Amino acid sequence: MNTRIKGLTRVVVGASVALGSAFVAPTPAQATLGGDAASVQANQSHLGGELRIEKLAYGERHILELSTGTVIRQYVSPTGVVYAVTWHGHRMPNLNEIFGSYAAELSRRDRIRGGRHNMALDGTNFMMRATGHGQTFAGRAWVPSLVPAGVDLDAVLRTTVTK
Repeated sequence: MNTRIKGLTRVVVGASVALGSAFVAPTPAQATLGGDAASVQANQSHLGGELRIEKLAYGERHILELSTGTVIRQYVSPTGVVYAVTWHGHRMPNLNEIFGSYAAELSRRDRIRGGRHNMALDGTNFMMRATGHGQTFAGRAWVPSLVPAGVDLDAVLRTTVTK
C-alpha cells in the first residue's frame, strides 16, 4: 500500500472513530450546521470554552475557544441559521457536535477524497475541507444552500481558518 493511500486511510479512520459515538447514541442537534443561533449556547455548554460574538455585514460569527486551545467559528446568517463552521487547534473538535445531522455524510467514504494529510468531502448539500498534521488540525464545512446571497464564502472561510 503506498503512503498516500495509508495517509488517507488514517484520516478517514480517524474521522470515523471521532464520529463513532454519533451513530451509537444519538444526541440532539446543537449549534450545528443548519441549527439556529440560539443553539450556539448549547454547543458552548457541551464543548466548554469561552464564547464571543462578532457582528458581520452578513450575520454573525460565533467564536468558541475551547480549553484545549481549539477555536471553533460558527457563521450565522441574518435569518439566524448556522451555514458554516471552521476549526483549528491542537485537537480535533467533536465533529458530531458541530456537524449535527450532516456528520452522517462522513460515513459515506465514496464521497471522501484526499491525500496524506488532507480530506475533502463534496456531498449533495454539505462540503468539508480538513487538514491535520502532527498536532495541528484545521477545517471548514458549510451547507451551500444555507449560505446567504452575496457572501464570498471562500474569502470568509479562508481568512478565518488561518487566524
